[in-house]
Amino acid sequence: MGELVVGRPALKLNYLVSAPLDMVLVMALLYRAVPGSGLDPWLVSTRRSLSPELRQDLDLLHGFSGRLLYYMEEPVMRFDPLKPEHLSASFDDLIAFLEDLPASEYGEMVWNALERVHRDLGIGMTAPDRSSEGSCRSFIEPALTTATADDVLALLNDVESLKARTIRLLQGVWDEAYAAEFERNLPMLEEAANLATGTAGFGFALAFVELTGNRMPSTLIMNANDVETVTFCPAAHLGSFISYTCYPSNLVIYFGAPEFIERVRPKTTANGNGAALKTEAANASLSAEEMLEGLRALGDSNRLRVIDLLYGGELYAQEIVGRLGIAQSAVSRHLSLLERAGLVKVRPRGGMKYYAVDCVRLEALADGIRGRGRNVN
Repeated sequence: MGELVVGRPALKLNYLVSAPLDMVLVMALLYRAVPGSGLDPWLVSTRRSLSPELRQDLDLLHGFSGRLLYYMEEPVMRFDPLKPEHLSASFDDLIAFLEDLPASEYGEMVWNALERVHRDLGIGMTAPDRSSEGSCRSFIEPALTTATADDVLALLNDVESLKARTIRLLQGVWDEAYAAEFERNLPMLEEAANLATGTAGFGFALAFVELTGNRMPSTLIMNANDVETVTFCPAAHLGSFISYTCYPSNLVIYFGAPEFIERVRPKTTANGNGAALKTEAANASLSAEEMLEGLRALGDSNRLRVIDLLYGGELYAQEIVGRLGIAQSAVSRHLSLLERAGLVKVRPRGGMKYYAVDCVRLEALADGIRGRGRNVN
């Protein structure tokens, strides 16, 4: 018998469109959006179009808290956008909160961001004596990217300026670049969030794979130990990249909204021609034996999930294993049954098998069921 251990509740999954949280991601993406970065061209051109003053603030305020850019998470997470009364908060609500915060709080945000960096680095350096410039400089230097220790010390010595520049950066990016873009993309973001709620029963790991289209990185798996609630936020310009904010006991994971919608939105055919599909299905009517085999193949929750996954496009077997989160042998068995029933097609390529839904066969099966329904008086 195994060892008895104290259990921990399963992670609670939420789905949210949030202007404050979206700004954390957008500014981090704009900071990284240089030519050759592989990021969305909209980000690259938008960064280029920002005023020189804003670009300077963007590089400075993201440039001293490690590769995870912790400092600019701090003001938004202090606002607590996941608090029930803030779930529908606007960008203006965030700015009003930040303007009311004492300047000294911004200095504390810097120190908190630096301490988070050192925890990640695991180099054992303890928080310094803040009255010692040498100790502070030594603590700051491991976290520097595009800022200098002198830049950071100047901000810490003038927290009023730190507060002003932090708010100016947020307000400036919103006004110059993102307010109209957020409004334009809002219907898409809301659609993605609504579709994402279908993963609520999957559990954290499988929901992550389903929403992001990626395997979970090891750093995120380790951070999950300190988390109680996971909030998935759709993003317009993230693409296939992974981005998250871990601020215990909350974890915010961003996923590419257009890419997710494209994967999960039901497709009538590969080219979207529903009329052509129905014509082909009518010409491919199934025998009673073929219908029974098709219905047996669909009579399993995991095989239905395979069909749902393949509606998003062709996948090779290992991708299906990763997204379902079950044993490879079980996935192979499910795919074999679906293939034998004619509901999925297989295409060998480069030593791997790629699977796709046979939309004509599936529509023919649905037609056979509908035909029997029409015959019932």
